[in-house]
Amino acid sequence: MAPSTDTSATERELRADRILDAAEELIVAWGHRKVTIEDVARRARVGKGTVYLHFSTKDALIVTVIMRAQLGAIEQMLDAMRRSPENIRPSELARNIYLRLLDSPILRSVFADGTASLGEISRSASAVVGDLTQERLKALRTAWTLLREHGVLRTDRPFDDQLYAFSATVLGHMVAPPLLKEVDFHVPDRTTRAGLIAQSVRRLMEEDVLPEGAHRVQPRIVEVFSRLEKRVRDEIERQKQATRTA
Repeated sequence: MAPSTDTSATERELRADRILDAAEELIVAWGHRKVTIEDVARRARVGKGTVYLHFSTKDALIVTVIMRAQLGAIEQMLDAMRRSPENIRPSELARNIYLRLLDSPILRSVFADGTASLGEISRSASAVVGDLTQERLKALRTAWTLLREHGVLRTDRPFDDQLYAFSATVLGHMVAPPLLKEVDFHVPDRTTRAGLIAQSVRRLMEEDVLPEGAHRVQPRIVEVFSRLEKRVRDEIERQKQATRTA
């Protein structure tokens, strides 16, 4: 009996991944508003009901597609942090986040849809995985506290103001280029934009020279984001599980 159960679980896992792949392709091509569950089922070559066996709503499906792309970005960010304490700097974190977002077709398309689309997806994420949204913020705040305590971040500006500036800088550079191109504004290449982000964050809130404390706090920063990586991975698996018996 055990081999049969294992095979069935593997088949469900592969089917869920196929549905996610189909949804991602369609969202990139059409935008998330135009994609329907019927479209995804047709693309994945399953029945509409089969999609609902894994994902209870369209919002749950879209949020899981996005989480899967975000997980890849977190993994690459962690790899960079493990390689060098330089990469735990918020400026380098901002640079790496920005480049990883641009590397992902699904995340790039979501940002290209503009702030209204981002707002819709953000509200959907809060409804589907609200606790995870809070855990992401908690991880960032924990890392920020550690970086301030070890001299990587300056303390001449309020904690929350620094977090706001960091987030607004990355988001602004994600949203602005398509809008600026429409009015014939010069938009630098992606590497230059990433460098501008890093430079802005560094000048605003970091010490010029990486302090010795950065080497001591590096493992703890990696641990914070490793826990977040596991939490995102677990949530993706939870969303993929069948909610009813096929």
